[in-house]
Amino acid sequence: MGISWFEARVAVHATEDREKVLKALSSVVPTKSEGVEVVEDVFEGHYGNPIRILTIRVKSPRLAEDLLKSVLDRLPEHDVKYLLSTLDERVDKSGALYLRVSKQDAFHGEIRIFEGDDVIRLSIGFKGGRKRALEYFRALISNYAKP
Repeated sequence: MGISWFEARVAVHATEDREKVLKALSSVVPTKSEGVEVVEDVFEGHYGNPIRILTIRVKSPRLAEDLLKSVLDRLPEHDVKYLLSTLDERVDKSGALYLRVSKQDAFHGEIRIFEGDDVIRLSIGFKGGRKRALEYFRALISNYAKP
């Protein structure tokens, strides 16, 4: 049992350049990889403005795990420690892990945990429920934390 899927989602507001947001998203999850599905939905905002939602879905368990490891490998040390300390709050009852990374930092090629609104939302599914997911994610993330 392990990771079963990976999803990254970002909003492109009417005031933003879609290509720049796609660049930020692609710096977190390469959109040109085989087994990666990119979906774009358009919604109407509160004032009638269009809001595009770009979603990347990865259904290959192997690729999903590789992507999570790539994200963890690129996180600064303090973010890895913060992630470990908040892990219980980030895993739901089904075993899915939720992370938010800075869209601005991603545009510049960096991955940083960010709790604000201007984010790329990452969701990572795990087979086996919350308890096993917490054990798995804790062990995996600990590998990236320096003592």
